[in-house]
Amino acid sequence: MKLDYKHSNIKFEKNTVIIAGAGPGSKKLITLKLKYILKLADVIIYDALVNKSILDECDNKTLLIYAGKTKKNSCSQSEINELLVKYANLGKRVLRLKGGDASFFSRASQEVQFLRKNKINFKVFSAITSSQASVSVINKFFFNKSKICNFFTGHKKINSTSQEVDYANISKNKGRIYIYMGISQIEEITKNLRKNNVSSQANVSIIKNASLNDQKIFKTNLKNCSSFIKKNKISSPAIIIIR
Repeated sequence: MKLDYKHSNIKFEKNTVIIAGAGPGSKKLITLKLKYILKLADVIIYDALVNKSILDECDNKTLLIYAGKTKKNSCSQSEINELLVKYANLGKRVLRLKGGDASFFSRASQEVQFLRKNKINFKVFSAITSSQASVSVINKFFFNKSKICNFFTGHKKINSTSQEVDYANISKNKGRIYIYMGISQIEEITKNLRKNNVSSQANVSIIKNASLNDQKIFKTNLKNCSSFIKKNKISSPAIIIIR
């Protein structure tokens, strides 16, 4: 099959921000759109989960700005918002590069809102999300027999002391469960799932560094999940799949 893909269909004009996903990690899984606009961007503001080898595709004159949220080096969301507007107003083509898919638990909506408020032109480019890469390596489909899947993040909402997860409905619908950024909150998550009658023997797969050369797959059950993660010293980034 011949792939007919015309670069001329992609417009990356000055004074514009493109918010794009860099995929689950592997350079082989970035989109053709991203591969093309990496060479056009004047400024790239990238997250901690972006594989640094992907940045090799950009021009050597491109300004690279790290905007990750880690314990050692953290960039606030308001700082990121200001950077996007600053460089767009300087006439730059700004690429906001996020791990996974830009629309999955990435605060892209806050950036879009800020760009609109400041009258900055923008586009959003989709990508392969980490749950897609993770479910494929454990030889499962997105949906189980219930034909339902549930996605939620372990990160707590900004300025909130608790998560807004409908555990009762997740338990009732019996769909497969995908947890993003859930390692640090796994004890609370598993406790709430079991409290809402998800079987303690439910299968759990933990995929660390999905799609990368150092990818690891761990198997346990819901009852032992929290202690298993601590015992094996599993750290982020990892996707947790239940059922």
